[in-house]
Amino acid sequence: MIQIFPTLVYWIMFLLFAGELVLLLLKKDTIAKWFRHLEILTCLAGVLFIVFVTGRPPLFGPFEACVYIIFVVVLLARGCRGNVFLVNSIVVLLILALVLGKPMAVNDDYYMYDNIWVMLFFDLRLVAAAFFVHVMVLHLTCFFEGFREKAVLLKQARHKILVGALVYLCGEWSGSVWCLNWFGDSWQWSNGFFKASLLFVLVMIVCHMPPAFGNNRLIRTLSGSLPGIFALWMIFYH
Repeated sequence: MIQIFPTLVYWIMFLLFAGELVLLLLKKDTIAKWFRHLEILTCLAGVLFIVFVTGRPPLFGPFEACVYIIFVVVLLARGCRGNVFLVNSIVVLLILALVLGKPMAVNDDYYMYDNIWVMLFFDLRLVAAAFFVHVMVLHLTCFFEGFREKAVLLKQARHKILVGALVYLCGEWSGSVWCLNWFGDSWQWSNGFFKASLLFVLVMIVCHMPPAFGNNRLIRTLSGSLPGIFALWMIFYH
């Protein structure tokens, strides 16, 4: 049962989000709302399963990362309205498609995973990625909303990308302490650090978009989606 549970959670999530998307397209918002409750419960079951089996929070790997990121993304979407849920369902289905065919299992235990700094480094990176994905959803939703709704979405996106950047920096700081404790150096340049720095640069670009570009809906939406896309690439293909 332990072996098949991750696969079961994955496919239930896929069916729920696909069902919500169909219901929203058919304007069945009331029924779609119940699907969102089931989505949260399914993701929560996946997260609790990881914690129960491993004795730690989700860290990395296809199953752990996708369940945890989607769980946080769904929680962040609560309180939103309009077409946010429609775009959110599409983005979540794309995330699930990214890990289709990959091993659906928790990561094997390793001696360093019980270190608090290691856990914070990996876990906060997933939380930050979820914030960036949610910001991407808000920017993409601007394509379907009027001027007033667009302004509200962009304001929410700006606040949440700053929170995501803070969470991300806390995770990188935890990784620095991890290196300091074990390798005697709090910072060293590598491909991983380059990609981590590039993600932060993308966040800064979104937050400091020049007015000439910021008023262009297409440029604003594409740039606002880049941190989320890059974070997913780092986590699932790095």
